[in-house]
Amino acid sequence: MWMLLHGFTGSPQSWDPVITRATLEQDPQRPALLGHRSDWRKFEVGSFTEEVERLCALASSRRRPRLLAGYSLGARVAAGMLATAPELFDGAVLIGVHPGLSDEATRHERREADAANAQALRTEGLSAFISRWEKQPLFATQAALPAEITAQQREIRLKHDPEGLARSLEILGLGAMPCYSSALRATPVPATLMAGGKDTKFRTLATDLAARGAHLDAIIVDGAGHNLLMEAREAVAEALRRAERRAVGGASV
Repeated sequence: MWMLLHGFTGSPQSWDPVITRATLEQDPQRPALLGHRSDWRKFEVGSFTEEVERLCALASSRRRPRLLAGYSLGARVAAGMLATAPELFDGAVLIGVHPGLSDEATRHERREADAANAQALRTEGLSAFISRWEKQPLFATQAALPAEITAQQREIRLKHDPEGLARSLEILGLGAMPCYSSALRATPVPATLMAGGKDTKFRTLATDLAARGAHLDAIIVDGAGHNLLMEAREAVAEALRRAERRAVGGASV
């Protein structure tokens, strides 16, 4: 049973095009991350580790093999789950993952940036924030995508509660995230780290981590940028199928 975690401003539906292509053995579990559903206030989550623990508890109730995948924010949360409870999982695919910041000065700078974005959500409103968010260089490669795909993503983004996204930045932002680099390198869980070939920063993170972890491998998708759920759906679907085959002891990979 897969658990699929979406990115910041995304939703469980962000995985729909990949699921359609992957033909998985079972319907995946797709929880919304903190701040990304209308009733987000009911979750008593006050830290990154508490969100990790909440999702680990959800995963533990499903039958094996248990497989985990996440994109961007979802990949960072998934990294925390692998670090916290590796015994729960039989395989993982992490897309555009950052393992966390180890330097406290850099963490402080990132917390300030996340706080500024949270404040912008509260003062500018959702539409203005999303328009600015989409113009980041990280997402520049999406300009080449069909308008239908980018319109679908924007529709998902504009359905969110701005206060929920603000809380997500404050609680799940990179500055609030523990550093899981060592735990990821030592994980006994077979995990594939994916990144787009044009996504220089995350390509380097993926290849460096994979080179230092016995159970890690990297897949770099040529011509793609950061959001492989939009830009390389078939490649992600194949990575999920590959992880599933490996977990159930099927065809060699």
